[in-house]
Amino acid sequence: MKLLNPAQTDQQIANQARNHLEAVVAIDSASDEDSATIPSTVGQATLARWLGSFFEKLGAEVEQDDFANIIATFPGRGAGAAAPPLALMVHLDTAKGTVAVPSLELTNDWNGSPIPWNANARLQVDTNTFPSLASFVGQDLLHGPGDAPFGLDDKLGLTHMMTLAWLLHENPEIPHPPLLLVGRPDEEIGRMEALVGLAQLLSGRGVHTGYTVDGIAPFEINVENFNAAGASIVFDTRPVQPEGDLLAIRLMGVNTHGATALAEGHRGAVRLAAELLERCEARLVSLVSDPQRDCDAELVLDCQHAQSVRDALDKVVAPHRARGASWHERQLPDDFVGDAAYDQLVRFVQQFLDSQPGFTLLAEDSEGHDGYSQPYRSVATPAGARLDLRLRDFTERGLAARIEHVNQLSRNRATIEQQYVNMGPRLEGRPELVQWAKQAAEALDIEAPTLPIRGGTGVDPFLDAGIAVGNLGTGYFAPESEKELTSMSMLSGHARWLVALVQVASQ
Repeated sequence: MKLLNPAQTDQQIANQARNHLEAVVAIDSASDEDSATIPSTVGQATLARWLGSFFEKLGAEVEQDDFANIIATFPGRGAGAAAPPLALMVHLDTAKGTVAVPSLELTNDWNGSPIPWNANARLQVDTNTFPSLASFVGQDLLHGPGDAPFGLDDKLGLTHMMTLAWLLHENPEIPHPPLLLVGRPDEEIGRMEALVGLAQLLSGRGVHTGYTVDGIAPFEINVENFNAAGASIVFDTRPVQPEGDLLAIRLMGVNTHGATALAEGHRGAVRLAAELLERCEARLVSLVSDPQRDCDAELVLDCQHAQSVRDALDKVVAPHRARGASWHERQLPDDFVGDAAYDQLVRFVQQFLDSQPGFTLLAEDSEGHDGYSQPYRSVATPAGARLDLRLRDFTERGLAARIEHVNQLSRNRATIEQQYVNMGPRLEGRPELVQWAKQAAEALDIEAPTLPIRGGTGVDPFLDAGIAVGNLGTGYFAPESEKELTSMSMLSGHARWLVALVQVASQ
């Protein structure tokens, strides 16, 4: 079967896609893990309704339920009319800390030099600081103001799906199977309840194959992801009287997603605090992570020599300033009461970092099929200071070893929560997921690598319903970070890839 290309030029496709992207990033749909409802935020339902109108204008039959699940169904046509239906899925929510923006900045023909950030002049994003950005050199970049993420995860995937629908509408000669374009809520906070009925509904309509459009790397194909668990350790509260000066610090780390922590030089405030106490004589009497940015925290130190602590802070932060790390003093509240639990917490983190369990510990040291165990957040609770850790591994045995490591170091005081499992073993019998995506890429002379997902996509209910779901890349940098960016050519290239993919699925 010869694949048909859309009549539109790359520039026309990119311009239309940019309009789609700017429309959806202007809608605040960040999820809220503290909410008991689904969707956890009103913005997700607002986005679903907006999408319903968008797809209806392109000829889709649209359904939306009370959970903000949305299905836009396009009948098959041409050679694909009688083919099995194909589902393409995205999540409507964005991660905490994401800020809606009315429009995006455009940096034309980027040469690798520092990108101008309107709201964050100290941020240095160039190929010297981030070598992985080399593939974007020469492209027209799209980015935000630089003070917060604007939601490329997963609104870029949504944009590609919208542009696919627009291209198929504008090019009625292009064949495709029956298409179900699906948006789901609360993926970022792991809510699966809304998907059980959705998965059964899709299965009942004959859907046995699908893709989430939620990857990071350009044109990547994913059919495996981490096994994941969370661990929490509470250090009992113990109010203390200061013995020296109290120094209040706002400590800003390097904000990245765990998937890209090595390439982007992640540093969290919890790790930086542990490194600080190795360089100076001080006692930590408060360490509270920012609820919107886990990599940042408010610290209070009890110290005899405040200047030595300031000097140590400079040394700890200096290697990471170009990537966004910083610190500054702040005003201590008049009613402040110190707690020795935080010093215990950081001493545990030091012990954790010094341990040698035989596997990689931190996300910023891990890549490919390597897992990680990341102490990432310190939370004030009525019982004391709580340390939260992310545990990730591609094998069940590896995840069990990471859980055991935390249990041993904490003397079995850790609370463990199983989160999601690797979809790889359940997709081994469905090689067409990779084959179709590669065939579509080859038709466009694009390299499409098969890579593991260094995270999860929340597809367990679909697998349980007999729907094999792979994942496709969307082509951007720095997910869930103020450094988020993509390019005009990524917009056009990924839309063309999806157009080729639905034709391959018609065969």
